[in-house]
Amino acid sequence: MSSKEEHAAAFTTERARAAKQVYILKGPKADTFSATNPAYAYTSSCPDPKRRKPARKMVQHEA
Repeated sequence: MSSKEEHAAAFTTERARAAKQVYILKGPKADTFSATNPAYAYTSSCPDPKRRKPARKMVQHEA
């Protein structure tokens, strides 16, 4: 393989890698539950008040 062929192969590889990186950065966004909702969704620790469950209170039993 000549140096021109090696250079062309390396250039093609770099161009394909760059195209893949652009797709990753500008491609479609994730549409899963964990990607679209805040951390700890539907728990008492959730940062969004609309999606927060109230903490359960301890019930003391009389003995």
